[in-house]
Amino acid sequence: MKVIIYGTGKMAEFICYSFMNDSDYNVDAFCVDDAYVPPAGNTLLGLPILSFAQVFKDFPPETHKMHIAIGRNSARESVYQKVSENGYTFANYISSKANVWPDLVFGHNIFIDQCCDIQPFVTINNNCMLIGARIGHHSTIGNNVLLSGNILAGNVTIGNNSFLGINSAVKEDITIGSHNIIGAGVFINKNTEDYAIVSNATVPQRVGDSKRFVMFNKAQDVKQT
Repeated sequence: MKVIIYGTGKMAEFICYSFMNDSDYNVDAFCVDDAYVPPAGNTLLGLPILSFAQVFKDFPPETHKMHIAIGRNSARESVYQKVSENGYTFANYISSKANVWPDLVFGHNIFIDQCCDIQPFVTINNNCMLIGARIGHHSTIGNNVLLSGNILAGNVTIGNNSFLGINSAVKEDITIGSHNIIGAGVFINKNTEDYAIVSNATVPQRVGDSKRFVMFNKAQDVKQT
């Protein structure tokens, strides 16, 4: 099976590496929008970086699948639609190291990394990225969602195009609206409206001098005397 990775950012590089080392797919090239095509001969992980037009010519839908490896939900959705309209189907990646039950229901262009833990009775819709996410039983993830290092309790629903940041958590039986941005470290204990942004109160970060703490410097002090 052959796949083209759409995108060339750090996320795309990570996703390509995952496909190459932990799937049955062979990655043949990276794809970018015309405005971002580098000079001829440029490569990433030893693979060519091509425009969509060139990919369509050299690696058509009859022989290759696509995987959209763009972190921003709106951009990933737009590219997903364009690629689909041009006849491509999509490759999914579910890490062999992820904890996933056999009844998982998932759509197209799904990426689930090695740190994910997904309980039974979970549905993940199209074009979603899960990075280090823990998903409770009976939860439903909408389209074009990015979950990054967060925890969902049981029976949680995440609306389309929402993003949940690192160390955020959602209480059981909660619905997150569509196009939500849930900030790092936020705990959600009630339903949210569409287009909500939820963040914790700003707390000034304390920056000290580690040399003041004996537990980190005792050995060094003894050596110096």
